[in-house]
Amino acid sequence: MKESEMFRANKILEANKKKLENGEIYIESVGKLIKETDDITFEIRRLKRENENLTETNDQKINDLQKKLIETEVILKETLTKSNKDQIQANCGWAHWRNMPDQLILPPNTLEQIKEKYIENQSRYIKTAFSLKLSPIKKDLEDKVIELDGAKMVPQDRKFEYKYTGGNL
Repeated sequence: MKESEMFRANKILEANKKKLENGEIYIESVGKLIKETDDITFEIRRLKRENENLTETNDQKINDLQKKLIETEVILKETLTKSNKDQIQANCGWAHWRNMPDQLILPPNTLEQIKEKYIENQSRYIKTAFSLKLSPIKKDLEDKVIELDGAKMVPQDRKFEYKYTGGNL
């Protein structure tokens, strides 16, 4: 090592000793650490803002895809309807119309009516928890075994269904 280099190295060593004695080296370290925490905090804030923007963007993409799905299902339904078939089996799935049972619509006072009119058959129509047993009520209404004011059978439209099974087109 050259004399000038040794001289410079000793000067640096003495300066660092003075800094250590005066606590300057700690001040430097603390300053660097404070700066690092500020940088980290800034990065966290930046990432949170970016995340909010991404969330908004993803929410918009999801909404767009949901609209596209609804539109595609409408076209699929129309296509099946135009085919004049109840079902179509494709390599990648199927679409069909499923017949739905008639919907039973009962007036709010049905429970009271059954309690008054059909005392002997209450257990057939009323659950222990005092709710209606819809299947036997529906069957007996259809068979005209019982009569409930305001109760009626309403035919339901067929329900459209489809399934993608993963096959090739």
